[in-house]
Amino acid sequence: MSDNHPLQLFPKPQVLVRSEGRFQHPSAGSIVLAGEAEGSVLPAAHRLQLILSQVLQLSLSLSVGTRSATRSVYHFSYSPLLPAQGYEIRIDSSGIAVIYGSPEGAYYATATLKQILQQFGRSIPYLQIMDQPDFAARGLMIDISRNKIPRLETLYHIIDFMADLKLNQLQLYIEGSPFAYESFPQVWELETPITGEEILLLDAYCKERYIELVPNQNSFGHMEGWLTRPEFNTLAEIPEGFMLPENMYDSEMYPEGLFMHPGTFHTEDPEVLELLGTMYDDLLPYFTSKQFNVGCDETYELGLGKSKASAGAAGKGQLYLSFLQKIHKLVLERGKTMQFWGDIIIQHPELIPQLPKDIIAMEWGYSAAHPFEADTLKFREAGIPFYVCPGTSSWNSLTGRSDNMLANLRSAAVHGKNNGAIGYLITDWGDFGHWQHLPVSYAGFAYGAAVAWNVENNLEADVAAYLNTAVFHDRSGKIGQLLLDLGNYYKYESGVVRPNDTEMSMLMRTPLHQVQLVTNLTHGHFDQLEHYIEGIEAQLEQLELGCGDARLVLEELRNGIHFVQHAVQLARIKKHLAQGAGPLDPSLIHRQIKDLDLLLHHYRQLWIQRNRPGGLEQSVSKLVRLRSEYIGLAAELTGSAAL
Repeated sequence: MSDNHPLQLFPKPQVLVRSEGRFQHPSAGSIVLAGEAEGSVLPAAHRLQLILSQVLQLSLSLSVGTRSATRSVYHFSYSPLLPAQGYEIRIDSSGIAVIYGSPEGAYYATATLKQILQQFGRSIPYLQIMDQPDFAARGLMIDISRNKIPRLETLYHIIDFMADLKLNQLQLYIEGSPFAYESFPQVWELETPITGEEILLLDAYCKERYIELVPNQNSFGHMEGWLTRPEFNTLAEIPEGFMLPENMYDSEMYPEGLFMHPGTFHTEDPEVLELLGTMYDDLLPYFTSKQFNVGCDETYELGLGKSKASAGAAGKGQLYLSFLQKIHKLVLERGKTMQFWGDIIIQHPELIPQLPKDIIAMEWGYSAAHPFEADTLKFREAGIPFYVCPGTSSWNSLTGRSDNMLANLRSAAVHGKNNGAIGYLITDWGDFGHWQHLPVSYAGFAYGAAVAWNVENNLEADVAAYLNTAVFHDRSGKIGQLLLDLGNYYKYESGVVRPNDTEMSMLMRTPLHQVQLVTNLTHGHFDQLEHYIEGIEAQLEQLELGCGDARLVLEELRNGIHFVQHAVQLARIKKHLAQGAGPLDPSLIHRQIKDLDLLLHHYRQLWIQRNRPGGLEQSVSKLVRLRSEYIGLAAELTGSAAL
């Protein structure tokens, strides 16, 4: 580099060459769109105008066509030699030239220019950038079905976050009733779902930013929200519910077994397809996307109930494939390309070649060691197009699992690219109450977007720096690393591998009398956890956030820290109960009740600032139960003391 001021671009581009010299923005001039058919890049040009106004307080007019009388500061031109989504930026004494292979490429160039302008102001370095993505589809999936349904303003905020990172696909995961199905008002009448009209607004907002809003509705398993209702219960494989097989849950968390409500369709009931068809017809007309993610993951009870005989004759895998093919027909009839989660069919690799060739498999897995390499190879060899779908590791974590998240996202990118994935989808789930606050997921959004754009150059991308400068505008330069550190508290737990979970989160969700989880935890673990989290809490006062929601972000971080602190104290109580070390001090339990009351009060206040009220009480239900258990224990201890 020829300048002492380094240029930090996120994601890092394919090629960046910097040379001596600076271009000084003049106080007047134009953004020139060369050629006659350049209306297609107006979104990029308008975005650049907004960036120049916000960052440099500079107003440049638009000019379509090349004229000698026009002073060109920015010059956009199309080149058929560049790939779709590809672009070049050339900055020299004559100005800034943007060459693009498609309108999307022009838009992504403005995202890069935004970072350059933010870092250098009006005097920007001479350079040349040549860039294009490794994955054609780079998406983010937000779970809106596990209690937390974001407000429209929150979704707009997420979409803008995505646009800066060159992500181009958004999916809102639907199971149950987060969408207002017009044919089934009774399903959502007591909720606060997203309406079709709101989907239209979101779809338009996404399109302006070259983001495809892809409908996502589970259609096979995870149908508890429908199958537990009396009018749909007969469509379930096991209407009365069932006990999950022992190898599918953590026995320390569920020592008495895990009962599951009916969640999987009976595949041989023709009314199931009628119901799905009506649901699709309620949902799909509000989306312009030609793709549709129908889910079909975790069909736990398939072949264990009504279809047991069929599964015995044809095999459970064939039963799954046959129903998947029927869903595929429904999707084709509605003019869509079908995406589906690949976890079940991957268990029957001999059946993968029988999948329709126009289907897209979504290969998901959320651990650092998930076998993306082996699994994606099976789809590749069968000629089935596929995405890799890692996760943010935010759910069931209270404040994240940063190291696992980075490793999971990295592995998916490396093996996805090597084996020919056509897409990369970052998933952000909300299991068991969706307790994590939105900023907990930002590092995963950013790092996933970086490796999805360019794997090789971004494996060691500086996520913390990007969060500091581009997201939170933190003058202290500390919040990015603080978030990553906060997400690593789990490394001070027992060390037992808990897939998609942390022990502190598990302790908050289990009954007070259930103490098996503390078997591998010691008082040394508790001391380390408390010391670690207190050190992070102390740093909050040093942050100098300049983002629009700065105050809310700080409160969300405090609440997340409070969750962990309360969980550690709960773990100490459970450890005492497990050891039978004599009666607890009642005052300790009363302090814990007061602490939980404060935690719940703040959590409720924060929830409604980003999310709709529906689902809140269900989200806190396990915490409310814990409070009643504290009260019962306090009464028991007081009674014992009186004796």
